[in-house]
Amino acid sequence: MKAREAIDLYATLADMKAVDYRSVLALTALIDLLVDKGIITREEMAERARRLDAAGEKSLPVGG
Repeated sequence: MKAREAIDLYATLADMKAVDYRSVLALTALIDLLVDKGIITREEMAERARRLDAAGEKSLPVGG
């Protein structure tokens, strides 16, 4: 890999981390608001996340 390609790759990874951070921040704020307003509980949120995670794992291809 050429130096310029490596720099571009590192810059792309840094941008992705910033986007991930903002996404997690927005989701955390939304969950906090929903819990504070009594719309959902943290337990309901955790259970839904577990179910979605399990469903996602089932849809992943097996092998390489």
